[in-house]
Formats: sequence, C-alpha cells, structure tokens
Amino acid sequence: MSLQRRALLGAIAATPALQAARGQTAARFPERPVRFVVAYAAGGAADNQNRLVAQKLSESWGKPVVVENKPGGNTLIATETVMRAPADGHTLLSVSLPFGLNPLMFDRLPYDPFRDFTPVALISTIPNILVVHPDFPARNVQEFVAYAKANPGKVAVAHTGIGAITHLSGELLYDRAGIEVTTIAYGGSAPAHVDVLSGRVPAMFDSSMLPHIAAGRVRALGVTSRDRVALLPEIPSIAEQGFPDFDAAAFYGLVAPKGTPPEVVEKLAADIRGALRQADVREKMRALTFVPGDTTPAQFTDFIRNEVSLWGDLVKRRNIRPDS
Repeated sequence: MSLQRRALLGAIAATPALQAARGQTAARFPERPVRFVVAYAAGGAADNQNRLVAQKLSESWGKPVVVENKPGGNTLIATETVMRAPADGHTLLSVSLPFGLNPLMFDRLPYDPFRDFTPVALISTIPNILVVHPDFPARNVQEFVAYAKANPGKVAVAHTGIGAITHLSGELLYDRAGIEVTTIAYGGSAPAHVDVLSGRVPAMFDSSMLPHIAAGRVRALGVTSRDRVALLPEIPSIAEQGFPDFDAAAFYGLVAPKGTPPEVVEKLAADIRGALRQADVREKMRALTFVPGDTTPAQFTDFIRNEVSLWGDLVKRRNIRPDS
C-alpha cells in the first residue's frame, strides 16, 4: 500500500474520533467563569445589554459570566486585552462599529479585526436619537441645523468615541447639512449623559436616553433610523426632516480571540441566540429600542464587513482620525 493511500485512510479513520473530541470540548464548555470585556463605561447601551445576556448565559451554564468594563483608547484597551487572552472561549470582546473602522482611522494598529478575532454573534442593532438639553433653542432637526449654521463651531455635541455610531451619526448629518460643530468624546454613554443632562454639553446622538426623554430632561429632535421608533412614534426620523435616505444604527456583538475552537464558537453563538430568543430578554431589549440579533458566526462576520464598507467612505471623506 502506498504511503499516500495509507495517509488518506488514516485521515478518514481519524475523522470520527476528531469529531467526537470536538463534541466533548463543546459539551464541557464553559469550564470556568466567562468574561465579556466591554470597551465602554458601565451604564451605557453596550454595558446594559451585555449584562442582560450574561445573566441568561450564567443561568443556563451554571457558571458566572462577568462583564468587565475597560473603556479608553478608542476601544483599543479592551480589544488588546481580549486579543492576548487564551483562545478558549472564556474571554470575549463586546464590539461595535469602531472595532471594524479603527484600521481605517489609525496609521498603526495592534490588531486586525478579521485576522486576530473570530466573530461569534450579533447581540443587537439600535438607532440613535439626536437629543438636546431643554434650554437649547432647536425643536427639530432643521432648527438644529439652522442654529449650527448661524453659530459655526459653537455647538458642542457629545459622543462615545471616534468612529462610534454616536459619533458617525453626527458626522453623517454634519456632512449632509454642511454644518460645523465641536464634538467631545467620552468613555461611554453614562459619563456623556451627565454633561448633557446638566447642559454643559447641549447635544448628543445616543440610544439610551429614553427615560430622560420621557422625564423632559432632554428633548428628542429626530431618530437616525430611516423609520420612526415604535417607542417614540411622535418623533420623526432625520430622513423625514429634509435628509432623505439618512439611516444610521448602532450594532453590538461578541467576538473571540482567533484560534478559539470552532465547536466552542458555534456553542457560544447557539447559546447566545437562545438567550436572545427568550421572551423576557426580547421585551427588555425592545423597551430600550434594541433589536435583538439572531446570527451564526458566519453571518455576523458578513455583517461586520458590510458595516465597514458602508461607513468607510464617510470616514475617508471627512478624514476622521483618532485626534479629530
């Protein structure tokens, strides 16, 4: 028998054993506490939904799932933490748009989103809302634009980091409207809310201001999705207010270090889908205007690539950089 034929027969014979070993690896997972590393401060949109999913997974796995906040560095601190973690599925990175766009904004970056990580699952998508402090004179998007044109560079707008959707939603409007504002970056939604609610910074694009809108502590001018938000039916979209086809939504998901066993990635994705399909989870997420995800790892990979393609042109056209 030729060496080539023996090798082929050996590989065929090994396949069932390999599949059994992989099945055992997935069945044992997780073997210890799992970490979700979040690149934003506690209390914001990314943090809130990760804690919701973490609680459900902890209940089903019988192992703690800990949400660890590591804001700063335009999400690089959290990203590098997970990139250097063991590739065994026990440390995951919560990602949003900057994860894919950072390579377009940094000349030198310590990671590549697709070379160094394996996408696991989309957690949610969510539109932002342009809100202003009640003392700000604008009551709709057109008035906001008119005021900014009359006061170039004098309107301050908060966001949660260069390349975040809270930043790019604004950049898309400024680009379309031809206005100049001063943007101020924060380490997450929660610290930005403090300054917006106090009036120190009069405006923000954000997804987690619903309680403050309801209480009258901020005024909603428009939503960034093409259609209105069910929980705010009286607030028109920006597209309705003179900017046709305006459409911007945040996304949040989880990725694992590259080299994580495929069977563990698939188990993670399946269990996350299961958590997101639970009625109480969907109700809580929708109450915050989140649209729960439902993807395979391959589908989430395609989703990230598509988002990078959609927003890459705006990043390049407006020369958006980490220090901009």
